[in-house]
Amino acid sequence: MIMGRLNAAVLAATLVAAAAAAPVLAKDVADFAITPGSADALVVFKAPDIPRPPGYKTSWRMGVQSYDPAEEKLQGAPFGGMETLAGRPKSFVDGYLVEVMKPGTYVFRDFSRQDLWSLCFNGGSLRFTIKPGEVLYLGEFDAAKHVEELQTLAVSSGRVTAKSGSPVGFFDTVSPPAFAPVDEAGLAAAAAMIKARMPKTTVAPKAARFAPARFGTGRDLFGLQRICGGYYTKKAKPRG
Repeated sequence: MIMGRLNAAVLAATLVAAAAAAPVLAKDVADFAITPGSADALVVFKAPDIPRPPGYKTSWRMGVQSYDPAEEKLQGAPFGGMETLAGRPKSFVDGYLVEVMKPGTYVFRDFSRQDLWSLCFNGGSLRFTIKPGEVLYLGEFDAAKHVEELQTLAVSSGRVTAKSGSPVGFFDTVSPPAFAPVDEAGLAAAAAMIKARMPKTTVAPKAARFAPARFGTGRDLFGLQRICGGYYTKKAKPRG
């Protein structure tokens, strides 16, 4: 599998197309029903519907995982406590991405494109807590920034090809999750969208309260390859 080598002109054209695209309302989004008594919760954030690479169902994926702030450690690895926020058509409505989640404390773990290339946020991420029956507005997410960063790192390192089972990950020094601060206008706009497009959801959104987070990485099943999560996950490295 080869990762596309986007030059500045092609990337600019991609971002213009993303801005012009009008995400359609998916039937399952309209059917989301979060009420004060719900066991689940809902996250909402603005994001561009970046065109998907040929043959892929998502333009990007962002993994979030259960997190222990005191230990600075991922929880539930390698299979439990994980959610995926994905840039796929059915998750978008009016420029927002919405996903149902289980309640808990989470950290943004990684950002990936074309399945095998990823940015690991272990060196500097954000955490948040979401409660049952809550709608949490995360703000505006600059997915295009992470796509560009990932492609730049892949090309500059010469790691533009990968095989299944041998993912290409970048660790420690990548940019933190690119969420803009939430303001009153943004929160009000998100609330208006939810009211108009998600009539079964009766809870008003609240702004997420992010806090800085770090975590240790893991290894594959054989302990040979470093993975953002995976098996044998450890605490974050001591600062120094």
